[in-house]
Amino acid sequence: MRRRRASIDSAGVLKPHDHVAWFGEGARDLYSVATAALANGARRGEKLMFVAEDPDPVRLSGVDGLERLLQSGQLELVAIDAIYGTGNAFSADAQLTTFQGVLAGALADGYRGIRVVADNTPLVRGDAESFHRWLAWEQLTDRFQAASMVTGVCFFDHTALSGERQADLAALHPVRSASVLEPSFSLVSDGDAVCVSGTLDASSAGQFRRILGAAPVDRPLVVDLSGVEFVDRDGLLVLPESASSDRPLRVRGDGHLRELVSLVGGATPQLQFEREPGAAPTCTRCGDVIGVYEPTVIVLAGAHLTTSRAAEPDAVANAPARYHRSCFAERNR
Repeated sequence: MRRRRASIDSAGVLKPHDHVAWFGEGARDLYSVATAALANGARRGEKLMFVAEDPDPVRLSGVDGLERLLQSGQLELVAIDAIYGTGNAFSADAQLTTFQGVLAGALADGYRGIRVVADNTPLVRGDAESFHRWLAWEQLTDRFQAASMVTGVCFFDHTALSGERQADLAALHPVRSASVLEPSFSLVSDGDAVCVSGTLDASSAGQFRRILGAAPVDRPLVVDLSGVEFVDRDGLLVLPESASSDRPLRVRGDGHLRELVSLVGGATPQLQFEREPGAAPTCTRCGDVIGVYEPTVIVLAGAHLTTSRAAEPDAVANAPARYHRSCFAERNR
């Protein structure tokens, strides 16, 4: 699956799996995007939820059949505290359980999925610790939405947020309103990895560090850098800094990127490099494909071992550096 990435100017074009950052100003913009998104979701036969501090049904009058949707329960209006709790008590894992239950119930009732439009502004205005928890949630829910029949619109009032926080939030959504400034990079779930695109350099390294530092720890983190347009040493140094025994980090990309990662971080049990799925491993020195039975030298944690793809396919595939035997000899002359 390739996740849709888009900049849109109408919430009426949203589809399942879209995870949207919509930046506006005040209640007028919030209800405008909610009306368009919910009307489209109603036409698609989805379970609908609108989350705001004090949701006002009168301001959603542009949704056709609004009274019927409310009476049938297809559309629910929910206060922020009722669905997310307070900022200090917010738990990403508990929130995921809540939405998983909403989705399961909706599918059991015959809906085609769920669509949630939420004013998340009050939940991202807190201190650094609470915002860190929110960044973890955005990554957890993005993975959930990528794999499930879910459309999520996260509304943020840009007048209440710093430019830094707006950039962090924009980077974690594959779909963004056209008014959002393009972030230096984006990091979104796609298949078994989080895929990074854009630029990783000295100017964006701090943001990359904050976001990776908030990544969920329930599984090893696979970071696919094959879509990055430019990366420098400052950007790459974030990878070994962000890897730990609690959350190993696996980097995916081409042979050149593999060598760069090896140079800045070395190979450790916490930081590994893996080849792109389906791609034959290539020699770090010459770039040619390594044969299945060809003697291959892999370098791991400063030591080297001669093996082959046939004997140890995973070791060869995931080694941060691998060589034809002749190329390894030339490298060490």
